[in-house]
Amino acid sequence: MARGQLRPIGRMDATSQARLQLVLLVLAAWDLVAFALELTNTSLLEIGSVDGVLGARAYTGATLVLGLAYLYAASNPVRHRFVLWLATVEQVVAIFSAGFHWARGDLTGGETVLPIVASAVFLILLIANLPRQTDTL
Repeated sequence: MARGQLRPIGRMDATSQARLQLVLLVLAAWDLVAFALELTNTSLLEIGSVDGVLGARAYTGATLVLGLAYLYAASNPVRHRFVLWLATVEQVVAIFSAGFHWARGDLTGGETVLPIVASAVFLILLIANLPRQTDTL
């Protein structure tokens, strides 16, 4: 490429793409494990009763859908850039949701540490590895 020409949007080297694929695969595994725990309703999920109009939302299987989307997007993260942004938004929502329930007293600090830390790590990894826009050489 001659000096001053633009690189195509989202062009990534093989190492960057492999890192992003790994992040998506681990994130998919995290969501699929969460779905399996929802199905089995193990003591790891015993947080109290599920009440209120939106209480049943916790057991809808949304984590299954997200996990499958992340598995699919891992095949070509640049092509499925929307899923990368979806994963980023999911992590922000998870952090604020856990923080909200901790502040409200629904959960103890010990119950919110793992979800907040895991979501923060995923968020940092996703943002650090998102494909960048074009630039000149």
